[in-house]
Amino acid sequence: MTDTSFSGPMSMVRIDGTKIKQLREQQGLTQLYLATAVEVTTDTISRWENRRYPSIKRDNGLRLAEALNVQLEEILEEIPEEYLEQSAENLEQDSLQTPNSQVSKLRKNWPILILSGTLLGVVMAFIWYLYNLPASGSFTAERILPNQCISGQPFPVIIKVRGATDTTTALILKETIPNNATILDTSPKVTAGSLKNNQIKWLNKIEGQALFAYVISVSGKDGEIINFNGTAAISGNTESAIAGNNSITIGRYHWADTNKDNVISDAEILSVYDHYSELTDIDLNIDLIEEIWLGSAYYWDDSTATFKISE
Repeated sequence: MTDTSFSGPMSMVRIDGTKIKQLREQQGLTQLYLATAVEVTTDTISRWENRRYPSIKRDNGLRLAEALNVQLEEILEEIPEEYLEQSAENLEQDSLQTPNSQVSKLRKNWPILILSGTLLGVVMAFIWYLYNLPASGSFTAERILPNQCISGQPFPVIIKVRGATDTTTALILKETIPNNATILDTSPKVTAGSLKNNQIKWLNKIEGQALFAYVISVSGKDGEIINFNGTAAISGNTESAIAGNNSITIGRYHWADTNKDNVISDAEILSVYDHYSELTDIDLNIDLIEEIWLGSAYYWDDSTATFKISE
């Protein structure tokens, strides 16, 4: 392979748009997935694949190769030396042929050209059919959000994703956080670059069911309603809104006290374990919930900013 990088104001590489599109389609990835991974727009990915921008920054090339699970060299344009030599030789031979000999050669090869064109059309139609097949199984994304919280106190938010069980698919999950909120932890962990403009972004591959979660605190007055929203998209599907709960009310009750009676009942603590026991990499302060459950009642003490538990 010839060296397809060149120097200039910045390090650039020449990419092969056809290879990039083939690799993306073979892995069931969307242009939106690649755009998010490389931090460019879907229009840019489309232009790369259609060879409108044959040369791109090397850093973008490296991120693109990583998103496609290949080495950078595998998506670079190949220009073999022998091809250039053969092209020059063919050009010289063609210039020596008379017009009649060229016409005769074209007539001789015409059936082969027609057959090749027909086969190419069939192959392209089959590829288009495979690419546009719907993903097997249904896809859903549901938010699980407590009914209430205390201003400044942490509470968890879960997004439960269900996809096809017989295949792995790429997922982009975006959750927009209220302006008066503070993100304390996420699961799976996200980089600092994925926490911008009050938004958490996950880029993962899933098979079957997966859980995404974050711990957050919000500030505000009692009775104030805080709204959440987000979107999810998988390979082959358009972006859609996350279903489930989308608001929480600030009050004087622990987030696990769903009926707001200042008691954590058996049913409520079992619900906590059902929903949150799989989240082992974030701190939900389950010990405090168990202490409240073991006590007879609790209340929130403003003066100490703590929960008081009655034995």
